[in-house]
Amino acid sequence: MKTLSRFTFAAALLLPAAVLADVPALDRLIETNRSVCEIKPAQRCIDAGWAFADANRDGVLELAEIQRVRRLTEQWVLTKGKSLPPRQQGSIVMGLMLVDSAGLPTLFSNYDLNGDGRLTQAEMFADVKLDNRPLPWILADRNAVDLQASRRKLGALGPLLDGVIARK
Repeated sequence: MKTLSRFTFAAALLLPAAVLADVPALDRLIETNRSVCEIKPAQRCIDAGWAFADANRDGVLELAEIQRVRRLTEQWVLTKGKSLPPRQQGSIVMGLMLVDSAGLPTLFSNYDLNGDGRLTQAEMFADVKLDNRPLPWILADRNAVDLQASRRKLGALGPLLDGVIARK
């Protein structure tokens, strides 16, 4: 759950009211699932986040749903980020910057393996060997992440993964 960019106060004011209203919902998701993501098998964490992102409850994610989560994450960081330790703040901001630099529509299409405009969990985590460890542990394990495939999906920003995934 590391990543993304620094935002200006003015940009935050332009976010739709619906996004602002969802900030408490994201805050609840984070608070109620923090321990799930830190100590439970990865799939539990993935399922919780997926259910939150899947606004129309059809089991897949569309670009609009992911864009909503992106905007919501930005607003959450602006309103709650100062309460996080500096390292976590930096990770979220770097993640947002990565997504913004690559372009969310481009990232979405790179992960949408069958090109149907809908993202499944299998497509999203195709480059990750999920097991019973917590998701952060898996994502930090170079042996559990297909770095070459992930780099290709990130395009020119792919080499940045070397700084995110732990070296063994």
